Amino acid sequence: MQQEPPREPRNVLPEFIIPALALGFTIYYLSTITEVPWTSQASAVLVGSLLTLSILVFVVRSVLRIRRGEEKLELRDSLHMLLGRVPVSSRRIGLLVLVIGYVWIIDWLGFTVTTFIFVFAAILLLSSLANWKRALAVAVSSAVIGYVVFVYFFHTRFPSGHLEAWLERLM
Repeated sequence: MQQEPPREPRNVLPEFIIPALALGFTIYYLSTITEVPWTSQASAVLVGSLLTLSILVFVVRSVLRIRRGEEKLELRDSLHMLLGRVPVSSRRIGLLVLVIGYVWIIDWLGFTVTTFIFVFAAILLLSSLANWKRALAVAVSSAVIGYVVFVYFFHTRFPSGHLEAWLERLM
């Protein structure tokens, strides 16, 4: 019977990015809910606790695997692993720029228009210009559904633009 050669430990440093961001978001979210009703606070603490517990389980599992030599934390090549090959990395960077742009202009254009632009541009970026009709349909659907569900029915306080003001006067 032939034994397999030992495998090179897998670098898990890039996998810590999402749990770290999730923990940061959870801490931020829990620190901003002091003025809401206690039922909302209770549900936020429950969800935040479950998220923190799952992050803790991930960290403990990773530490145990690192101690056994199955995984490693190494900064070298982590950026390359995270971004991927050049066509993939340029799309990922482009998507990050779109997200930053979305956050930057949502106060000026409003939720509905900004969501439409973001979804349309993201689909074209991640697929191709040949899919512009499908991207347009998905973007319009996302913006309309987002407006109807969040703004019209639930009265969520998303940033309003000219379109939301016009629709409010119309209805």
